[in-house]
Amino acid sequence: MVMVISQPDRPQGREKEILPPPVKRVALAKRVDLFQPQDINNEASIKRIWEFKPDLILVVAYGQILHREILNIPRLGCINIHASLLPEYRGAAPINWAIIDGKKETGITFILMNEQVDAGEILFQKRVKILPDETYGELSVRLSRLSGELVNEVVEKFERGELERVPQEKEKVTYCRKMEKEDGRINWEEKGERIYNLIRGTTPYPGAFTFYKGKKIKIVRAEFFPDHYRVTGLNSYIPGKVVKIEKDKFSILTGDKKIILILKLIPEGSKEMFAREFINGYRIKLGDILGK
Repeated sequence: MVMVISQPDRPQGREKEILPPPVKRVALAKRVDLFQPQDINNEASIKRIWEFKPDLILVVAYGQILHREILNIPRLGCINIHASLLPEYRGAAPINWAIIDGKKETGITFILMNEQVDAGEILFQKRVKILPDETYGELSVRLSRLSGELVNEVVEKFERGELERVPQEKEKVTYCRKMEKEDGRINWEEKGERIYNLIRGTTPYPGAFTFYKGKKIKIVRAEFFPDHYRVTGLNSYIPGKVVKIEKDKFSILTGDKKIILILKLIPEGSKEMFAREFINGYRIKLGDILGK
């Protein structure tokens, strides 16, 4: 028997419509027993899980920390799937920060959970390359699919005692905090590659943003050009300056004289649009400065 434990239905989107988590939809479609506690660690939740008598608890991006009382319930223990190569990037937003930090590789790690967050023994890891233009959203989907492809095999091997339990090396531990909306603010004085990685690592959430004529705009698709010589006639190097406007993109100068090409964006109060629509509709001009 299987039971799915998910977060409660919550308000989502601009309209704050109460919607179920995706895993709930799957559970209902499969007619699987479903439990949605507000607090997984309260007495009623613990009693419900204890009565179910699980052999194993599998945790994926649940959003609440399981206390010892729950970790001790299943016969085999609790396994967590974490989207990084632990012990690197323990914490809430490993995919975002790996891209922002310019990492070329990441992966998924299956760990046997203990009372410390993301600190359990490693049971299995799978490494993957981060593609050069891959966004947080795209990499999340890829890692989720990979986890789904591997989970049955890993669980079966664990149950048969075929997986080595490897303690995490404490000296290699790094942490990443939860993403906040302000983390997406672009500082055009930073290096171009860092800005490009920020755009990739915050798309679609929390979103990389800047300002144009006092209005907030989100950048949802861009390219990085590693030298400014594609732009002729520059007489000043001001970070955030619009230095070239083409039919379907416009170029912004960064702090190290590199170029970010804007391809798609969301102006404040508007819908997502291609750069050509923004160029035509907002009359952006050479020499305009973004970030103010």
